[in-house]
This record gives sequence, structure tokens and C-alpha cells, in this order.
Amino acid sequence: MNKTVKKIISTILGVLFVILVVCGIVVATYVFNTPSKDGESRQFIMGDWIDADNNVKFVFSEEGDFYMYDTKDGETVLAKGFFKVNEDDHALKLLLTEHSSDMDFGIKLWFFSTITYTDLKYPSAEDIEYDRPHDKATCKFLFQDANAKVYKCERDGEKKNFYGKKIDEK
Repeated sequence: MNKTVKKIISTILGVLFVILVVCGIVVATYVFNTPSKDGESRQFIMGDWIDADNNVKFVFSEEGDFYMYDTKDGETVLAKGFFKVNEDDHALKLLLTEHSSDMDFGIKLWFFSTITYTDLKYPSAEDIEYDRPHDKATCKFLFQDANAKVYKCERDGEKKNFYGKKIDEK
């Protein structure tokens, strides 16, 4: 009887250890992942994305941090966490560490959410380099939740790009 109890306990502890390791790896890929500095990933982290109609601002940092603000009454944090860009699926995978209970983020497994993006338009590197006139970068963000809320955003042109040149979008 004693040996079977020890085997059961050691089996349970072994399974628990494997589950913790797998969960740790999944969380670490979001937390310690830094976005690529080229392609579509680069465009997301070059500035803040603002939807004036819905009073929402999305911020994607160079370190992989994600913030979503309500701009109606100042800047109330609606969500924060980490993001990862999947350019093949045109999706932003989010690990939310904090979020407002007023909004449906389509959260799966307690922390994970996905934003799909479409119609990403941005000026070419040559336009910026040679100071040619160009439109603001635009993108549509779609939360994969029950409401399927669409945010039509423009990038705020106040940030500098990675080469130190200020992005002066018109």
C-alpha cells in the first residue's frame, strides 16, 4: 500500500511539473519576445495607433509591450500585456496581464487574446528618406470576440523611426 501511494504521488508531481514547464515556455515566448524590426512588425511599433471615432489608442512598443487606452476621459488603460505579430495570419497574439472587465477581449485560457489586422497601409522607406509627401499609416484592427469590434486606426506620427529620423506624416 505504501509503494502505490508513493507511485501515485510521484506521477502526479511529474505531470504537474511537465504542465508548469510547458506553461512557462508559452508565457516566456510572449514576455521575452521582442518584435521584429522589419516588415509589418516594424510598422506596428513605429507609432501609436488611434481610432478617433471609438476613442481608443493602441500602443505597441519595441520591447513587445502592448497597451490599449480609452482616450475619451484622458487615457484610461483598457488592457496591457505583451504582443507577438504573426504576419502570415495577419494577427497580433496578445498575452493580457491586465484588462478592463467592461470590454470583451475574446480571452482564451485566462490570458490570451487575438487581434486580426487588415488594410495595413504605410509610407515607403523611400518616401520618408527623401521627405516625399505621403498619407498617414492606416490599419483596421478586429478583436476576435463575440462583438467582432472593428477599430479603424491611423498611426500617430510623433515617434521617431529606428534610424533617428522623425516621421512627419501629413
